[in-house]
Amino acid sequence: MFDLDNIEKTEHYQIPENYFEELPGRVMQKIQSEQVRRKRFIMSAVAAVALLVVAVGLFFTYNTPDEGAAITQAPQITEEEVLESVASDYYSEELAMMDYYDYLQY
Repeated sequence: MFDLDNIEKTEHYQIPENYFEELPGRVMQKIQSEQVRRKRFIMSAVAAVALLVVAVGLFFTYNTPDEGAAITQAPQITEEEVLESVASDYYSEELAMMDYYDYLQY
């Protein structure tokens, strides 16, 4: 097999100066920046939800019909007027169809 003691030991990679001394500081800085980014995202989401709730509340507040106004604005039609209107429409349609059929017979 191979004799590992006789293999030449060389460093293939070069490490920058003070790399391991600065590593904990860089890791902590990255963690803190991610926490700040996460807090900003959460605050933006909370603000968006609050704005949506206010908008929906205003929409339903100002778009509900005023029941008192709807009653006073409704036209007062009697039952006789309704029946008269329906009957006249029915008979005019029936007469129009009869005229059409009479025309076809000639």
